[in-house]
Amino acid sequence: MTAELAYAGAPSGSSAVIAGIIDYLKDRRLKPGDRLPSERDLAERLGAGRNAVREALATLVTLRMVESRPNSGIYLRHVEREGSFEALVMLADMGATPTPTEVAETMEVRAHLEALSARLACERRTEKDLERLSGVLQRTDVVLADNGNIAKVDTDFHIALVDATHNSVLVRVLNAFYRFTAKRREELFSDHAHGLASAREHRKLAEYIRQRNAGKAEALILEHMNRARNYWNILLEDKASKPKRFK
Repeated sequence: MTAELAYAGAPSGSSAVIAGIIDYLKDRRLKPGDRLPSERDLAERLGAGRNAVREALATLVTLRMVESRPNSGIYLRHVEREGSFEALVMLADMGATPTPTEVAETMEVRAHLEALSARLACERRTEKDLERLSGVLQRTDVVLADNGNIAKVDTDFHIALVDATHNSVLVRVLNAFYRFTAKRREELFSDHAHGLASAREHRKLAEYIRQRNAGKAEALILEHMNRARNYWNILLEDKASKPKRFK
């Protein structure tokens, strides 16, 4: 079982316990290597059942946020160094606002993965892949014509593009990045002008992939990602004075 599956299908009650544990770690300012309370103590503090606490801790172990030491207990890991990327995705799913550093570093990595996807898509795309990209572009036009938010179809386009690489590992890695930004992308595309600009770049990118022009496709996707990064920086600066806590 992957870390993503470990929490993506978790019941809402389990997610609430995970959020409660993370809140506890923040409130107590625990540091890497510090020991967590026992399952019984956590259950009492959170008002949850021990089974739910046990499942939540198992998820956090899988995500490498905490470490289980036999006959000793559960200890906090150095999350920034040892935690999995899926841990960031989980926190975003639960409503946490990423820090400017997390956004900058995430976008830096994602930009080059997207460029790799564009190049491989140019080399490996099939007619079926082109038809899929075209279909997403048509749906995008419909949403924009209704002055709607293109967050979902924008994600659909990027997923269709990475699927055209026919590299399953790259698909899985980038899917985690798309989940990490899913909620914030809705804010990003609440700006209709931004949606129009993104759609124009997607049309050009699809055409470059059709032409198998890897050089232009890579250059465009890097420009596309740089513009998104700049927007994210502005968005997070506006929210900096109002950090969101887990509930």
